[in-house]
Amino acid sequence: MPLVLPGLFMPVRFVCCLVPLALAGTLAAAQPAAADSTAALPRLTVGLRTASRTTYLMRAPLPADDQGLLGPALSYQAPSGFLAAGYLNHSYNSETLREPYFNYGELTAGWQATGDADTYWTVQYTRLLSVGDSHLVQGALRNNFSANVTQFSDYLTAGLSADAFFGGTSDLVLTLDVRHAFDLPVPGERTTLTLEPTVAFAAGSQRFYAASLGRTQVVKKRRTTTAVFREPATPGFSALGYLFSAPLSLQAGRLGVLATPSYLLPLNLPADGLSGGFFFLTLEVSRTFW
Repeated sequence: MPLVLPGLFMPVRFVCCLVPLALAGTLAAAQPAAADSTAALPRLTVGLRTASRTTYLMRAPLPADDQGLLGPALSYQAPSGFLAAGYLNHSYNSETLREPYFNYGELTAGWQATGDADTYWTVQYTRLLSVGDSHLVQGALRNNFSANVTQFSDYLTAGLSADAFFGGTSDLVLTLDVRHAFDLPVPGERTTLTLEPTVAFAAGSQRFYAASLGRTQVVKKRRTTTAVFREPATPGFSALGYLFSAPLSLQAGRLGVLATPSYLLPLNLPADGLSGGFFFLTLEVSRTFW
């Protein structure tokens, strides 16, 4: 998942986690450094992202706990291939949930392919930071090691991502996405408008999701009262679901705007998990410097 902004410039997490700020991301996609005229320069990008639902790796909080998100992000790409990024997440439902204004964050460092080859790859480490007992699906996750390979062609672009999580819970998630870009007419020499219908499929374990559904129960035995945290039974490695999206990207010089309507169809949910597919919308604005 070519990352660069968690949730902002990842072809997978760009709609909140196809897997990778996936949707993610993340994240619209961070292209190889040689893909434009600024290839020889470092790139610093700031962005702001909002979404009507909070999704992660084909999973979402229960509707009562989720009214969408707002998140600023910062990323840096060096000509050598080094990349670094940071992201903060604000839940629109934070006051009701009695959570801090920023309830989640990501710090990422990694390496990406450079050059103009048809095959593009990234490897990266992300430290996931949640505040208190967050209602976020990814609240139990701590460390993420991920790798992505993307193959470009004239007809279809295909990406395969692998995400391994350690700390809090241990999970492995694989994501395959296929997309095709359509260049739409738009005035302006340095302005482009692109529609890129995308289908993604993910499979993996989901202990992280079961942890978000767990509840503390008070158990009384004779004269002793004990608080016990119980999680629902969780399927093993299995299909997680499908994500259908149609990102519409406007690039005007260094300014970018990305609107992504999406439909998530989750599969093989734990007991008490959010069932049924749903639509959501993501909107991102970014500015690149240098």
